Parts: sequence; C-alpha cells; structure tokens
Amino acid sequence: MNKNTYGLTADDLQQMRDKIDKQRNYLENNHFHTATGQVKSLLDVSFSANMSERYYAQLSNKINTMADLAFNEGLKPVFLTITLDGFFRGFLKSDYRKWDKKDAASKVDYERHIPNNETYGFLREKIKEGKKFTVKDCYNTLSYQWYRFSAGYAFKKLKKEGKDFVYLKASEPHKDGVPHFHVLLWIPEEYFSTFKKDFERYFPAPQNHVKSTDVDSNPDDTKGFQTAIYNPVGYIMKYATKSFMDIKNNDKLDYLQAWYVKHKIRRITTSHSTVPQWVYQKVFTIEKSWLHITALKRSQPLLCEWNREDDHFMFIEQSGRCLQYDQGVLTLSYINTNIIIRQTGELKDKRDNTPRALPQTPSTWKNPHTPNKTIDTFIDGEHFLYRDGQVFNFTPQPVRMSDFDLWNYYHEEMDIETVNAHHYAHTHNEMVNRGLLRADPITLKADLESELWVYDYEK
Repeated sequence: MNKNTYGLTADDLQQMRDKIDKQRNYLENNHFHTATGQVKSLLDVSFSANMSERYYAQLSNKINTMADLAFNEGLKPVFLTITLDGFFRGFLKSDYRKWDKKDAASKVDYERHIPNNETYGFLREKIKEGKKFTVKDCYNTLSYQWYRFSAGYAFKKLKKEGKDFVYLKASEPHKDGVPHFHVLLWIPEEYFSTFKKDFERYFPAPQNHVKSTDVDSNPDDTKGFQTAIYNPVGYIMKYATKSFMDIKNNDKLDYLQAWYVKHKIRRITTSHSTVPQWVYQKVFTIEKSWLHITALKRSQPLLCEWNREDDHFMFIEQSGRCLQYDQGVLTLSYINTNIIIRQTGELKDKRDNTPRALPQTPSTWKNPHTPNKTIDTFIDGEHFLYRDGQVFNFTPQPVRMSDFDLWNYYHEEMDIETVNAHHYAHTHNEMVNRGLLRADPITLKADLESELWVYDYEK
C-alpha cells in the first residue's frame, strides 16, 4: 500500500472522494434513450478518467496508435524527465531563503524560466512579494518551460525542414507533491544533439542534467535526456497506469489520484499527431483504426476536415470512399456513385452555441498593467476589431487556419485587387510553406518614387 500523501491531508483526500462520488451519482441517475430505444445513463457514455473503464482503454489505444505512427515515420524515441529546482519546494511554504541567496544577476537570468502572464500566471510577481506558491503554480512553471522548449530552435528547425515528431507527456508528483514531467518524444535520430542543446537551455534544474549512471545508457545521456530506449510504450505506460484507480474493483480514490483531482492536473498530454479524439469516438462504429484515418489526414490534408463547433467531419479517400459525420449522423458512401453503404445515428437538434452566462470571478494575480484584449466587432455586417478604444479592419491570420480553410481563403475569399499587400504576401508564402501552392515565395520591396509596395518573387 502506498503511504505517500503527496502533500495532501486526510481531509483533502476525503473531499476529493466526496467530489467524485457526487459526480458519479449524478451520471448514474441521469438517463436518455438511444436511437435503438435503449435506456442508458450518462455514466455509460462517460469517458471520465476517474469513473469510466473506457477512458483508460482509449488512452492505451491512442498511445499505441502514436507509437505505430512514429515507427512508420522512422522516428526514434527519447525519454525526458523534467523537474524543477529544489528551491521551489521552499516556495510552497513561503520559504525564499535559497532564492534570496542568489545574486541579482542570477535572478534576472533565471526569471525567464518563470512565467509572468495570464496563461500561466504572474508568478514572478508572487516571488517578488514573497507569496506562497501552490502545487498548480509549480505545474504551470513546468508547463511554461515546456512551452518555451516546444517553441524553441529544435522544434522550429524540425518543422521548417518538414520532419515529423510525436510526444506523450505524463505528469507525476514527487512525494511532497511537487510535480515533474515524464515525456516520451519521437524525433528523427539526426536531431538528437539539437534537441539536447535546447533541453539544457530551457530546463535549468541541475537534476535534469546529471550524468546518467544506467548501465545501458548511451555515453551522452543524462537523467533528464535518455536515448537508449528499448520499450518506449512501456516507459510511458508505467507512469500512466499508476495514476488511474482500479475502477473494475470499485477501488476508492487514493492520495495519488486525489492529487490530480485537487490540483486539476492532466495526467497525460499528447502532441496533435493523430486525428482528434472526439472525431475517433464518433467514427469508431464504422472505422476502427485510429491509425488509418490519421494516415489519411497526413497524406491527403485537403480531403479531410472537421469542426467541433459545427459537429461535422469528413474524410475522403482516393478510392472515393467517404466517411462523413454531420450533427449525429455518420455515413459511409462512395462520392463517385452517391450510394450510401452504411448510415448510423440520428440527426440532432441544432445546438445552441450561445455561451452560458457565468459569474465573473476576478483573478487573484491579474496584472493591472495588462493591455485590453482585442474584441470582435461587427458594424453594418462588416468584421472589425476593437482594441484600446480604436477600431481596426479585420484581417484573417493564415498561420492559424487549417490547410482546408487556408486553401479556400486564398482561392475563393481573398480579393487580390483590394487586399493589403503585406497580408497577400504573408498568405501566399504560408500556402507555399505548407505545400498547398506550387509557386515562388514573395518578398515586398518599397518603390520609393510611387511610395507603393511591389511584389518580388524569389527565384
């Protein structure tokens, strides 16, 4: 029996058990009728990590799918263990003695590894004021470091050269509740050294970079960066398995699972390498292979689309086989014959997309100097942006569009005669970079005599 409490008290554990019991009771006692007349409870269709047997089964399926995808792409595994510096343990108790011993230059240099924004929290402000950190603050610090790592040179170089990558990130607590990450990352083997340099740059804790003492490790491996991986799926499943309780045997929530629930920490986070899980859950009744529809999306991006808000997706294969889902109805057909092979489900009522009104809960650590956010504004049917008391013309951002939306926007919606020259060049180059347009990139040069921008196609 695990005697570690991970920083929780017996009262914390009981509160989390009561919380899960209330959720389970609600799901068990709310029922609906299926299209075939069956009566099911919400628990029957739930994928809750703490209440549903199906969640772990689907997670295992996704992990195996991503491993198969990485193997098919010829990627090699790297196992990362990411921890925080020891002085963060003091932050949990308002103990800043180790931090105060650092000289001013070291503090300034280290602060870039600590978030200070709305997404991850204004934690530098907390440190300056000597406020007590929470476990979630430590988790957000690690997440911020991972964000900077994933946006760093190694990943950019990989994407620029058109290479693939896959990762699975598991969160786990130390005995005192401070979180750390285990990451299984698949990348091309020739990028190992590049990624290791970025790993050393973005994860400053000394424990991450201690020389590995494992007998089977490679000479350059550290405890945080290991390349001698012989059972990659087993590595990550070991950490995923112990974070879930045995629902089949009706086990109660223990301290480890309660740690995830209390601090609202995700057990597993993955790269967007596969088709989204909500799509697979709906297409499963006809297409069992998550790997197949993912491979289709990667090989034929313009023939695949999905939109969760519209409750719709479509996958078209070169053979003409078409899988389409629209608001509850899943259809298998061949587009060149218009013959429906199979159809399941029933059409749902149109969803009300009006956002639910929620009471405003002001953030405790909101920076008073944060600028106003941009607000979408419609004037006489035209789309504008409102910010800081001014109205600006709305310009779509191609880099945020899906391949399908970008292709439609470039060929159908954008008026080359009236569009801003910079925006046209940016959209054109984004099409070229994604392989959606066979053309030369554009640079803009100023014509000083006419004070206009002119296009210059790179040869």
